Amino acid sequence: MTVRPLGTTDLEAVANRVGERLTHDAQRNALINPHFSADLFMAALANATDQSWVEDDHGRVAGHLYGAVLESPEHGRGAWIGPDGVSFDTVEVLAALYLTASETWVRRGATHHFAWVFDADDDLRPWLDLGFAPVHRRGLLYLDHLDDTALPPGYVIRRGGIADLSLAIDLDRLIDEAESTLAPFPTDIDEVTNVWRELLEDDEVSYYVVEFDGHGVAQCVTYSLEPRRGSFDHTLHLSAVAVRSDHEHRGVARAMVTAALHDARRQGFLYAEANWNVTNRRAEHFWTRYGFVRTYARLRRTWDVD
Repeated sequence: MTVRPLGTTDLEAVANRVGERLTHDAQRNALINPHFSADLFMAALANATDQSWVEDDHGRVAGHLYGAVLESPEHGRGAWIGPDGVSFDTVEVLAALYLTASETWVRRGATHHFAWVFDADDDLRPWLDLGFAPVHRRGLLYLDHLDDTALPPGYVIRRGGIADLSLAIDLDRLIDEAESTLAPFPTDIDEVTNVWRELLEDDEVSYYVVEFDGHGVAQCVTYSLEPRRGSFDHTLHLSAVAVRSDHEHRGVARAMVTAALHDARRQGFLYAEANWNVTNRRAEHFWTRYGFVRTYARLRRTWDVD
């Protein structure tokens, strides 16, 4: 078997493998969407042959690997592998593909490598053996039966905006503190400010604030999730959930999220997604207890090139 760059004659075989992979994952977890356009996928992959490799087993594709090299303020320069970016018949095939791809990514300055993998032990183990470690998890909720959890007496919820920029940054620090044990980069307050300003000025973003005695004590953000492989249409992304410590354990977070999800359901959303850092055990407990089901884990491997 030989690892080589993806060729145009490999596109159909890779698309078939991705379709089979998504179908298999959806059979194990109903919150994963198995449907995708093979034609659109092949057209996109045809434009990324310099970032894609296949394992050639005497003319048969035994695996493929695609990673997009991207720059981001939060993660630096990294290579990103989505659920549709990899397939392999054996763990040896994955190891061979990754060895070749990682050398190219590192040469291009991408020393942080990320992969979204189906969140099951057997699926994660081959990546852990390559030196990857879990950093985030993704959870999905089908918005068919939402409860009517109300805020405790004295609390009110409102929609916020750019006037709440300072409050949003202040509450955002609570999330950083909860996830600090795996923070890969120091917090850049200017970048945090820019991100929040962009969110709060975006008409497509909903920002919720819970107040007590006129002071903001909790927040969350929602917006429509862009289409991507493995996700259903009409999926809401829910993030930035934070509650001040002296207002915890009163049901504030659950009631706030419930109010946001009821709004989403009225707007036609059918699913909601949340992500959390694996070091934030309280966040995982909150989301899974609420009803969110784990679907994918984001793994990371960082190369030391010094």
